[in-house]
Amino acid sequence: MATHNILVVGATGKQGGAVIKALLALPPTNSPPLHILALTRNPSSPSAQSLAAAHKEDGILEIVQGDTANPEPIFTSRPADSPIHAVFLVTVPPPSGKVSEQNQAKPFIDAAVAHGVRHLVFSSVDRGGDERSWTNSTDIGHFAAKHEIELYLRDKASTSGDSFTWTILRPVAFMDNFSPGFFGSMMSAMMYAALSRDKRLQLVSVHDIGVAAAAALTDPTKWAGRAVGLAGDAVTLDEAREKFRKVSGGKAELPQTWTVLARLLMWAVKDVGTMFEWFEKEGYGVDIEALKREIPMQDFETWLRESSQFKF
Repeated sequence: MATHNILVVGATGKQGGAVIKALLALPPTNSPPLHILALTRNPSSPSAQSLAAAHKEDGILEIVQGDTANPEPIFTSRPADSPIHAVFLVTVPPPSGKVSEQNQAKPFIDAAVAHGVRHLVFSSVDRGGDERSWTNSTDIGHFAAKHEIELYLRDKASTSGDSFTWTILRPVAFMDNFSPGFFGSMMSAMMYAALSRDKRLQLVSVHDIGVAAAAALTDPTKWAGRAVGLAGDAVTLDEAREKFRKVSGGKAELPQTWTVLARLLMWAVKDVGTMFEWFEKEGYGVDIEALKREIPMQDFETWLRESSQFKF
């Protein structure tokens, strides 16, 4: 039986993993059944092996080895009668990414178009609202890189006819950045050190990025040519603390490390410091209420209860 083949880049990462979960959670339809191609650079990694083992019997998921910076083998290794129809693309800033985000994305976009991919969903970042994000690259390195990729993707599609379409998702700061562990406690400390007490930071759960991406990948007619900011809540640090106390039944506080460490990190990693300065001066601009009329989005309290790794 013919299948609708969806390639998920970064399948073992947070966003790619959330997209896979959301695709697997979709109800069956009369359309061709979904077949998920989970792209990873290292199929032997424990996370990739676990993903493969979980779907060994149902055959709905296949581990694919590849690197977006060298994309040709990803497409040419496919059987002629089983091409890739849709793609979820996410890029990783250096040093986690082996090369720049632009060099991860641009060759891959070119190869996707050349090999007949019908729809590509790119995970970017909001930079002040749906319209402003098109022109506001910002001084934040990884924001500017994603802005450049957005323009490249849009321009590539404009010269590729109607056979190739795109959707750009623009998440804000991740609720998952508050997850248990040192980084989560650092996130709270950076908000305390860098933001005014009344400054609200827009947040989105990675779970909801997956839900939005799955919708765009399986209904490209509705989502083609759209760039959509994703956010489910906007909170001050004090509001985040209060929500945490509420969900914990008053038994725990939102983790936060020493402020001096947060200031040191923002000084040592320029991109992080610049980003928090931007949060304070400009900030994200997603219309959360309008978005929720189209897609259910978790607020911070719901994320704590349903999707976070906290044990209350």
